[in-house]
Amino acid sequence: MTDYTPAELKSWITKLHDPRTPPEELERIVMELAHANHPEALQALEEFRRSPRAEEVEWIDLAIDECTNYVLEPKNEREEKDYLRVELWQEYEEELLEKMGQRDAAIAHKQQLEVEKEFLEKTMAAAPNESIRLQVMARPSGIDHQIIMAENDVMNLDEEIAGLEFIVAQIEKAVESPLYRTHGKRAIGVHIHRDCETWLKKRKEQ
Repeated sequence: MTDYTPAELKSWITKLHDPRTPPEELERIVMELAHANHPEALQALEEFRRSPRAEEVEWIDLAIDECTNYVLEPKNEREEKDYLRVELWQEYEEELLEKMGQRDAAIAHKQQLEVEKEFLEKTMAAAPNESIRLQVMARPSGIDHQIIMAENDVMNLDEEIAGLEFIVAQIEKAVESPLYRTHGKRAIGVHIHRDCETWLKKRKEQ
């Protein structure tokens, strides 16, 4: 990490955006800014990534990640609290996304069961004899129970999602620093993942 003077930082940023700066110089400037502990350096790197010349520095994304880590390192009690709030924000958002995935799985499962029930009812009506009709008849009753379970799952998950959305919104409001609010979730906390197939499999077994 390097603490440049405002004049030095301004000079690096000016050269970064100067179309006359040669590629090898761009790489050196990006490396310097990646280790600069200043929001202006991070902003300059992100602006450069959106420019046509960004492809001339193949590790621009890595440089931005490194600069983000330096900039977001808490430097006082206020920033320490914001850092922890972002961690909490991301954890709740992970749970929210998992619940949304579970709801989508429950809705799809319910629709599948409804199609199967309709098919079995038509099949029962077309059964060639009483033995086959009775065998087919036994299936929709079990499907009715599964449809009710799926409907309850969707209803319960809707309620959980509404609660989590409210919590996430409140945590986001609690993050005081615009810098942490904008960049924090990218660099802090957990990795979001879903395992809806496992959840749905467990529900089917119940």
